[in-house]
Amino acid sequence: MSTEGGLTDPKELLFRQVHPGFLRDGRPSSQAFKPTRKDQGKLSVSRSSITTPQDAFAHHTVRLGFPSAGTWAVSVEECSQQDLLVYPDPILSPPEEIPDPSHAFVEFSGFSCSQVDVKGVRLARAAHERGCLFQG
Repeated sequence: MSTEGGLTDPKELLFRQVHPGFLRDGRPSSQAFKPTRKDQGKLSVSRSSITTPQDAFAHHTVRLGFPSAGTWAVSVEECSQQDLLVYPDPILSPPEEIPDPSHAFVEFSGFSCSQVDVKGVRLARAAHERGCLFQG
């Protein structure tokens, strides 16, 4: 698997907003850490080298108007351990988009549904072990 263009700092955190419906007893479910069909195999995250957990939460909830129970994170290394690459995907200034230079995505394309499920479980576990980084 080529890593060309992917993020390389294994310690960089990738912030993920967890929908309140994907929280079970204070734990993010695996649904929060795997893409849905509409995502085309790409899980949206925000890069810790560019933003903070609080600012990522505000962008998601205030600027975009989506619900979030809080900001959790996985690292580039934890994604790599699941054979998942992470690519920067800044949304800079198209008129139809709200700018987000910290935007990136975790690439799940090419894996079967059952493989995506297992990877989602493992990422959710890593995020839970790290703990919620911000709650509004």
